[in-house]
Amino acid sequence: MSKNKKFRIISFKSSKPILKAKNITKTIDKRLILQNLNLSINPSEIVGLLGPNGAGKSVTFKILLGIMRQDKGEVSVSGTPISKLPVHIRASKFNLGYIPQNESVFSGLTAAENLRAIAEIVIKNQEQRQTVIENLLSEFTLNDVRNVLAKNLSGGSRKKLVIARALINKPKLLICDEIYSAIDPKTIESIKEIIIKLQRKGISILISDHAFENVLQVADKVYIISEGQIVSSGKPQDIVKDHQARKTYFGDTY
Repeated sequence: MSKNKKFRIISFKSSKPILKAKNITKTIDKRLILQNLNLSINPSEIVGLLGPNGAGKSVTFKILLGIMRQDKGEVSVSGTPISKLPVHIRASKFNLGYIPQNESVFSGLTAAENLRAIAEIVIKNQEQRQTVIENLLSEFTLNDVRNVLAKNLSGGSRKKLVIARALINKPKLLICDEIYSAIDPKTIESIKEIIIKLQRKGISILISDHAFENVLQVADKVYIISEGQIVSSGKPQDIVKDHQARKTYFGDTY
């Protein structure tokens, strides 16, 4: 393991969180999955959620997005409770975007058609719609594969396509589950650069991945979850030294 760890250090002044989860508790099949979980994300902040398999990361994401309902607790966006709202309202009215672990491309459509399929729902003006599509194809270096079926794209191009498609709805917060999975090291570095660019555009990002070093290198704040509870939180450079974080997740060799 390299000792030359690279962290970004950005300070966030106290501000109203764009998203806050308070005392989230969830039981599935009589098994306690989340217990009084608390986390918050500031505007334009990149937050990592790390933990071992089965710790509750995916269930947390589903509750934040509205795919699943918590038993207790509250989720709010910019101070407005959204716990009772369905997925599509959270996406359209509160601008929550999602990059799923399993890339949900329309495999029978080309890269451009994938973007157009969402743009036709979100953007009514045809000229504006085409401008957005062209800008995204260019920004994510997908022009050369615009007419290639999504199922035939490389893993890296598919990942970029999924991110580009999620931006059509102009999210204020983008939730990314296993965003670095199934791509090569060069593309991983490209995805990191994309994440930083999104932050500079004012988009908050919640990210989880088993390749935790890649998360630590872009995150401003990290939460460690274990057995459904947040056991440690802080800046990346501090969290890797935290006793509880090392005990439950990183281990002693990192």
